[in-house]
Parts: sequence; structure tokens; C-alpha cells
Amino acid sequence: MKNVISFIFFVAIISGCTNQPKRKELNSKTDAEQKTTLEYINRWNQIELAHTDAKYGEWGGDSDVITIYSDGKTLYANYSRYLGSTSPPMPPKENEEVKKWFEYKELDYKIDSIELDNRGIHLVENAILELVKQKIDNQTFISHSGIRNSVIARDSSLIIEDYPSGKWTTFQKLKDKLTVGNNGYDQ
Repeated sequence: MKNVISFIFFVAIISGCTNQPKRKELNSKTDAEQKTTLEYINRWNQIELAHTDAKYGEWGGDSDVITIYSDGKTLYANYSRYLGSTSPPMPPKENEEVKKWFEYKELDYKIDSIELDNRGIHLVENAILELVKQKIDNQTFISHSGIRNSVIARDSSLIIEDYPSGKWTTFQKLKDKLTVGNNGYDQ
């Protein structure tokens, strides 16, 4: 129930901004140079953006996870790619620390502590807004397979899960930026 209320509150905030000019996509250098901050992310709170493809049908697929966090001054991102499988994950061992669902998959690739510039911060913000829009426009139905997209805050005050979901374009741009470098913005 708490998650539903948080989601409704978040959508209400976004919907309440209709009197403001519509945000345009970042296409010029002047947009990228504008000062942007995500004050929600601080030393104590971080946001995790995750995308799982439908490579293996009802077993899911490969997962890309981007964690955005701060040291109090600068925003950083960690990127991880976990490989899906047609086999169910191994059960946790007795007295083993509980992991997130994707951490039971095989880790394929990981990059830590990528400093985000203003353009990267804009991509994070736009990825969250794009997923909210997808979620509220997506018809609810039961499915055993499909793409899964989510944004989850460490303190659970923000949870957006869209399943089955669609293409998450801004997330892919952010992923490309983190894995390819600055040229990833234009892909």
C-alpha cells in the first residue's frame, strides 16, 4: 500500500506541473550546460534504474542496472550487466546475506564510480520521467514474459515498476553514455 501511495504522490507531482512549459529533450549544448541537480539523491539515498530484456521468455533475460548515488557533492553512477539464463537461479545458501533478485545472476560487466556531468544528470531525470509516462500509459494485464523496467530508491519512497514494459529509450542513452563514454550521448 505504501508503494501505491508513493507512486500516486509522484504522479500527482508530475501532473501538477502542467502549467509549466513542457520540458524539451536535450539537443543542444546550451541545454547540457544548464545547472541540474537531483537533490533527492544524497549521501543517504540513491536510485537504482534497472532494465531486464525478454531474451528467455518467462525466465527473463539479461539485466542492466544503473545505480545513481552521491558523496554529498558530486553525483556518480555504477553500471552492472547480469546475464540471464534458461535455468532457475540457485537458492540462497543457509545464513547467506539476502541479495537483490538480479544479483543471483552471473555478473558479466561492471563499471564503478562514473562521475555524472549535467548532461548525464539530465538523462537520469528524463529516464525516470519516461518510465513514469510508460507506466501510466501501459494497460495492466497478466504476463509470464516481457521486458521489465524499474526505478527504485534506496529508502523505498520511490518505486516505479513497469512489467511487461516497452523500450526505455532514455535508459539506453544513459547506459551507452556510461559504457561508451561521452560519445554515448548521441547514440
